[in-house]
Amino acid sequence: MIHFVVPYFNNEKNLEENVLALYVFLKQNLAGGFELVLCNDGSTDRSAEIAAALGRGCPQIRLVGYAPNRGRGFAVRYAAGTCSGDFLIFADLDFPQTTDLSHILEMIESLHGAEVVVGSRFLRKSETRRIWRRNLVGKAHRSMVRLFFPRLKVKDPDAGFKGFALPALKQMNPLCRENRWSWDLEILAIARANKFSIKEVPINWNERHDEYVTSVNLFGAAWEEWTGMFRIRKNLKRGIYKL
Repeated sequence: MIHFVVPYFNNEKNLEENVLALYVFLKQNLAGGFELVLCNDGSTDRSAEIAAALGRGCPQIRLVGYAPNRGRGFAVRYAAGTCSGDFLIFADLDFPQTTDLSHILEMIESLHGAEVVVGSRFLRKSETRRIWRRNLVGKAHRSMVRLFFPRLKVKDPDAGFKGFALPALKQMNPLCRENRWSWDLEILAIARANKFSIKEVPINWNERHDEYVTSVNLFGAAWEEWTGMFRIRKNLKRGIYKL
Protein backbone atom coordinates (compact mmCIF):
# COMPACT_ATOMS: atom_id res chain seq x y z
CA MET A 1 0.00 0.00 0.00
CA ILE A 2 1.26 3.46 -0.96
CA HIS A 3 0.09 6.30 1.28
CA PHE A 4 0.41 9.56 -0.65
CA VAL A 5 0.24 12.43 1.85
CA VAL A 6 -0.54 16.01 0.86
CA PRO A 7 -0.50 18.61 3.64
CA TYR A 8 -2.48 21.78 2.98
CA PHE A 9 -2.95 25.13 4.67
CA ASN A 10 -5.29 27.83 3.34
CA ASN A 11 -5.12 26.56 -0.25
CA GLU A 12 -8.71 27.14 -1.34
CA LYS A 13 -7.56 28.60 -4.69
CA ASN A 14 -5.81 25.50 -6.01
CA LEU A 15 -6.73 22.62 -3.70
CA GLU A 16 -9.39 20.98 -5.85
CA GLU A 17 -7.50 21.22 -9.15
CA ASN A 18 -4.23 19.85 -7.80
CA VAL A 19 -5.75 17.08 -5.68
CA LEU A 20 -7.86 15.84 -8.60
CA ALA A 21 -4.79 15.80 -10.86
CA LEU A 22 -2.95 13.65 -8.30
CA TYR A 23 -5.94 11.40 -7.69
CA VAL A 24 -6.51 10.69 -11.39
CA PHE A 25 -2.83 9.89 -11.92
CA LEU A 26 -2.63 7.58 -8.91
CA LYS A 27 -5.86 5.79 -9.83
CA GLN A 28 -4.71 5.23 -13.41
CA ASN A 29 -1.28 3.94 -12.42
CA LEU A 30 -1.68 2.29 -9.01
CA ALA A 31 -5.29 1.07 -9.19
CA GLY A 32 -6.33 -0.02 -5.69
CA GLY A 33 -2.86 0.02 -4.19
CA PHE A 34 -2.90 3.56 -2.84
CA GLU A 35 -4.71 6.08 -0.72
CA LEU A 36 -4.41 9.85 -1.00
CA VAL A 37 -4.26 11.35 2.49
CA LEU A 38 -5.16 15.05 2.69
CA CYS A 39 -3.87 16.54 5.95
CA ASN A 40 -5.45 19.83 6.97
CA ASP A 41 -2.71 21.80 8.72
CA GLY A 42 -5.09 24.10 10.59
CA SER A 43 -6.63 25.92 7.61
CA THR A 44 -8.90 28.87 8.35
CA ASP A 45 -10.30 29.41 4.84
CA ARG A 46 -12.61 27.13 2.80
CA SER A 47 -9.93 24.50 2.22
CA ALA A 48 -11.44 21.97 4.64
CA GLU A 49 -14.85 22.23 2.95
CA ILE A 50 -13.29 21.65 -0.46
CA ALA A 51 -11.30 18.69 0.85
CA ALA A 52 -14.44 17.19 2.40
CA ALA A 53 -16.23 17.37 -0.94
CA LEU A 54 -13.30 15.68 -2.66
CA GLY A 55 -13.35 12.94 -0.03
CA ARG A 56 -17.04 12.28 -0.63
CA GLY A 57 -16.51 12.00 -4.37
CA CYS A 58 -13.29 9.95 -4.41
CA PRO A 59 -13.28 6.75 -2.31
CA GLN A 60 -9.48 6.52 -2.06
CA ILE A 61 -9.12 9.99 -0.55
CA ARG A 62 -8.88 10.06 3.24
CA LEU A 63 -9.03 13.24 5.34
CA VAL A 64 -7.06 13.93 8.50
CA GLY A 65 -6.21 17.17 10.25
CA TYR A 66 -6.05 19.32 13.36
CA ALA A 67 -5.97 22.92 14.53
CA PRO A 68 -4.21 25.27 14.85
CA ASN A 69 -1.56 25.40 12.11
CA ARG A 70 1.59 23.47 13.07
CA GLY A 71 3.66 23.24 9.86
CA ARG A 72 4.52 20.81 7.08
CA GLY A 73 6.74 18.60 9.19
CA PHE A 74 4.11 18.13 11.86
CA ALA A 75 1.50 17.44 9.17
CA VAL A 76 3.53 14.64 7.58
CA ARG A 77 4.28 13.06 10.96
CA TYR A 78 0.64 13.34 12.02
CA ALA A 79 -0.57 11.73 8.80
CA ALA A 80 2.07 8.98 9.07
CA GLY A 81 0.68 8.08 12.47
CA THR A 82 -2.65 7.24 10.84
CA CYS A 83 -1.10 5.02 8.14
CA SER A 84 -0.09 1.38 8.07
CA GLY A 85 1.52 -0.27 5.10
CA ASP A 86 4.73 -0.34 3.13
CA PHE A 87 5.48 3.17 1.88
CA LEU A 88 4.61 6.81 2.45
CA ILE A 89 5.24 9.53 -0.11
CA PHE A 90 4.52 13.16 0.60
CA ALA A 91 4.33 16.08 -1.78
CA ASP A 92 3.44 19.71 -1.46
CA LEU A 93 0.08 20.67 -2.88
CA ASP A 94 1.72 22.56 -5.76
CA PHE A 95 3.37 19.34 -7.01
CA PRO A 96 1.10 18.93 -10.09
CA GLN A 97 1.75 22.57 -11.06
CA THR A 98 5.50 22.13 -11.18
CA THR A 99 6.38 18.53 -11.89
CA ASP A 100 5.75 15.64 -14.24
CA LEU A 101 3.66 13.24 -12.17
CA SER A 102 5.50 10.25 -13.66
CA HIS A 103 8.22 10.99 -11.07
CA ILE A 104 5.87 9.38 -8.55
CA LEU A 105 6.36 6.01 -10.24
CA GLU A 106 10.13 6.51 -10.31
CA MET A 107 10.08 7.24 -6.58
CA ILE A 108 8.03 4.11 -5.83
CA GLU A 109 10.52 2.01 -7.77
CA SER A 110 13.43 3.57 -5.84
CA LEU A 111 11.71 2.89 -2.50
CA HIS A 112 12.13 -0.82 -3.10
CA GLY A 113 15.86 -0.31 -2.64
CA ALA A 114 16.13 2.59 -0.17
CA GLU A 115 14.46 3.64 3.06
CA VAL A 116 14.38 7.35 2.18
CA VAL A 117 14.08 8.75 -1.34
CA VAL A 118 14.43 12.45 -2.12
CA GLY A 119 13.11 13.98 -5.33
CA SER A 120 15.97 16.31 -6.26
CA ARG A 121 15.82 19.38 -8.47
CA PHE A 122 19.61 19.69 -8.58
CA LEU A 123 21.02 16.43 -9.89
CA ARG A 124 22.74 16.32 -13.27
CA LYS A 125 19.66 14.87 -14.98
CA SER A 126 17.21 17.27 -13.30
CA GLU A 127 15.69 20.13 -15.26
CA THR A 128 14.77 23.09 -13.09
CA ARG A 129 13.22 26.48 -13.79
CA ARG A 130 12.59 28.55 -10.67
CA ILE A 131 11.31 32.02 -9.92
CA TRP A 132 14.49 34.06 -9.44
CA ARG A 133 13.82 34.99 -5.79
CA ARG A 134 13.17 31.38 -4.83
CA ASN A 135 16.25 30.29 -6.78
CA LEU A 136 18.46 32.80 -4.96
CA VAL A 137 17.20 31.83 -1.50
CA GLY A 138 17.46 28.14 -2.39
CA LYS A 139 21.10 28.42 -3.46
CA ALA A 140 22.01 30.20 -0.23
CA HIS A 141 20.25 27.53 1.82
CA ARG A 142 21.99 24.64 0.03
CA SER A 143 25.37 26.29 0.53
CA MET A 144 24.73 26.59 4.26
CA VAL A 145 23.59 22.96 4.47
CA ARG A 146 26.80 21.78 2.78
CA LEU A 147 28.83 23.86 5.23
CA PHE A 148 27.01 22.79 8.40
CA PHE A 149 26.23 19.16 7.45
CA PRO A 150 29.12 17.89 5.29
CA ARG A 151 28.18 14.25 5.95
CA LEU A 152 24.58 14.64 4.79
CA LYS A 153 25.43 14.54 1.07
CA VAL A 154 21.94 15.39 -0.17
CA LYS A 155 21.78 18.02 -2.90
CA ASP A 156 18.16 19.06 -2.35
CA PRO A 157 17.23 18.55 1.32
CA ASP A 158 14.23 20.91 1.34
CA ALA A 159 12.41 19.52 -1.72
CA GLY A 160 8.71 19.02 -1.06
CA PHE A 161 8.69 15.52 -2.55
CA LYS A 162 10.05 12.67 -0.45
CA GLY A 163 9.33 8.99 0.03
CA PHE A 164 9.87 6.70 2.98
CA ALA A 165 9.67 3.07 3.91
CA LEU A 166 6.86 3.58 6.41
CA PRO A 167 8.37 1.45 9.22
CA ALA A 168 11.60 3.50 9.02
CA LEU A 169 9.68 6.79 9.09
CA LYS A 170 7.71 5.67 12.14
CA GLN A 171 10.98 4.85 13.91
CA MET A 172 12.38 8.30 13.16
CA ASN A 173 9.32 10.42 13.86
CA PRO A 174 9.56 10.37 17.70
CA LEU A 175 13.05 11.88 17.43
CA CYS A 176 11.88 14.91 15.46
CA ARG A 177 11.85 18.34 17.07
CA GLU A 178 11.08 20.50 14.03
CA ASN A 179 7.50 21.07 12.89
CA ARG A 180 7.86 23.46 9.99
CA TRP A 181 10.16 23.78 6.98
CA SER A 182 13.26 22.69 8.90
CA TRP A 183 11.73 19.25 9.33
CA ASP A 184 12.87 18.23 5.84
CA LEU A 185 16.50 18.73 6.78
CA GLU A 186 15.96 17.23 10.22
CA ILE A 187 14.44 13.97 9.00
CA LEU A 188 17.37 13.50 6.60
CA ALA A 189 19.85 14.24 9.39
CA ILE A 190 18.10 11.64 11.57
CA ALA A 191 18.13 9.10 8.74
CA ARG A 192 21.86 9.65 8.11
CA ALA A 193 22.69 9.51 11.84
CA ASN A 194 20.99 6.13 12.08
CA LYS A 195 22.38 4.74 8.83
CA PHE A 196 19.07 4.50 7.00
CA SER A 197 19.70 4.36 3.27
CA ILE A 198 19.01 7.61 1.38
CA LYS A 199 18.69 7.91 -2.38
CA GLU A 200 18.14 11.00 -4.53
CA VAL A 201 16.28 10.77 -7.82
CA PRO A 202 16.20 13.56 -10.44
CA ILE A 203 12.95 15.40 -11.07
CA ASN A 204 11.98 18.15 -13.48
CA TRP A 205 10.69 21.27 -11.73
CA ASN A 206 9.13 24.26 -13.46
CA GLU A 207 7.65 27.11 -11.44
CA ARG A 208 5.60 28.67 -14.22
CA HIS A 209 5.58 32.36 -13.41
CA ASP A 210 2.01 33.01 -14.55
CA GLU A 211 0.50 29.88 -13.00
CA TYR A 212 2.45 29.15 -9.83
CA VAL A 213 0.31 29.35 -6.69
CA THR A 214 1.75 28.71 -3.24
CA SER A 215 0.80 29.55 0.33
CA VAL A 216 4.47 29.76 1.37
CA ASN A 217 5.87 33.03 2.70
CA LEU A 218 9.27 32.76 0.99
CA PHE A 219 11.40 34.85 3.30
CA GLY A 220 9.60 33.72 6.45
CA ALA A 221 10.20 30.09 5.44
CA ALA A 222 13.85 30.83 4.61
CA TRP A 223 14.43 32.40 8.05
CA GLU A 224 12.82 29.42 9.76
CA GLU A 225 15.00 27.01 7.77
CA TRP A 226 18.22 28.91 8.51
CA THR A 227 17.55 29.12 12.25
CA GLY A 228 16.48 25.48 12.14
CA MET A 229 19.91 24.51 10.82
CA PHE A 230 21.50 25.69 14.06
CA ARG A 231 18.99 23.75 16.16
CA ILE A 232 19.45 20.57 14.13
CA ARG A 233 23.25 20.83 14.22
CA LYS A 234 23.12 21.28 17.99
CA ASN A 235 20.83 18.29 18.41
CA LEU A 236 23.11 16.14 16.26
CA LYS A 237 26.08 17.04 18.46
CA ARG A 238 24.06 16.23 21.59
CA GLY A 239 23.21 12.82 20.16
CA ILE A 240 19.45 13.15 20.59
CA TYR A 241 18.80 11.92 17.05
CA LYS A 242 20.16 8.44 17.75
CA LEU A 243 17.70 5.56 17.97
